[in-house]
Amino acid sequence: MLCKLCKKDAQLRKSHIIPEFIYSTLYDEKHRFHEIHVDANTKNKFTQKGVRELLLCDNCEQYFSKFERYASLVLNSGFELKVKKNEGLLHFEGVEYAQFKLFALSILWRASVSSLDFFAEVSLDSHEEIIRNMLLDGDAGKEEDYPFILSPIMHKNEILEALIVKPTLSGVDKNEAYRFVFGGIAWVFIISVNQVPDAIVQASISKSGVLKMLPQQLTEMDFLVGMAENMVNNGKL
Repeated sequence: MLCKLCKKDAQLRKSHIIPEFIYSTLYDEKHRFHEIHVDANTKNKFTQKGVRELLLCDNCEQYFSKFERYASLVLNSGFELKVKKNEGLLHFEGVEYAQFKLFALSILWRASVSSLDFFAEVSLDSHEEIIRNMLLDGDAGKEEDYPFILSPIMHKNEILEALIVKPTLSGVDKNEAYRFVFGGIAWVFIISVNQVPDAIVQASISKSGVLKMLPQQLTEMDFLVGMAENMVNNGKL
């Protein structure tokens, strides 16, 4: 089978789309997490591994793992970062631009090439090949190339980490965007053939090593509130 990244014929591994370290806060004492579905026709179930499929060869799996290791340190306070607040934005200084951005883009790209229903709404079309080549070349591109906005999800003064939501297509300032929720953060990836507004670029990661985040209260995030209401109505919660 052909590896989705390098396009070489190889034995493929069961690859995570969203990295395994993201699931750590979801597991119980039996290393299971509760998989809850919004629709009434799909049963809730316990799962012992994050969503995976045959996608990458061993070399490409290991290649992505170095970006994942770095991102896990950033997201889980694995090393000290200087944090500043500026008009509601949190600025994390000292983040390596290329490694963290390639980590983020690898998840977006994997979701697009995935055949799993969980990622069915993510379809990058021509951007898929562009991002594949960026990943292969280790080229994170310019700041305005596929910027992303991160919003930690706050509930009762804590980050709501134990939540992974099916990605959806949305829009930001007339630009197409894909919205993911994992690791206690809503990730919004901007996909545009046009010039991305400077305000969006400034709210993303910069080559100077500053990663910005905009914390939001759970109750202010309409799409999550609506999802919870649907689950209650369908007897899922």
